[in-house]
Amino acid sequence: MGYAGYDPSVEAETLMGWSLALMFAWWAYDDAKKKKYHRPYEFGAFIFFAWPVVLPAYLVVSRGWRGIMVFPIFVLIFYLPSLLGWGAYYLNSANR
Repeated sequence: MGYAGYDPSVEAETLMGWSLALMFAWWAYDDAKKKKYHRPYEFGAFIFFAWPVVLPAYLVVSRGWRGIMVFPIFVLIFYLPSLLGWGAYYLNSANR
C-alpha cells in the first residue's frame, strides 16, 4: 500500500495495534512461565492494555537492568510496518 501511495484504513491500523499488543502479552506471559516468574492474576491483561509501561518493568524485573535493552526491539517491531510503508512510498516517489 505504501508503494502505491495509499494509507491503510483506520480499522486496519487499529487491528494491527491490538494484534501487536496481543502478541507482546502472549510472549511476556510465555516468557514469565519459562522463567518461573510469579505472575499476578491479570498479568496478561496488564501487558495487553499497558505494554509500553508494564513490559519494560517486567523486562527489568525478569532480566535485571540488561532487560531494558530488549525493550527497543519491541518498539521497533511495533513501528516496523509503518516505517516500511513510508520507505516504500518514498522509494516509489523517487522513481516517478
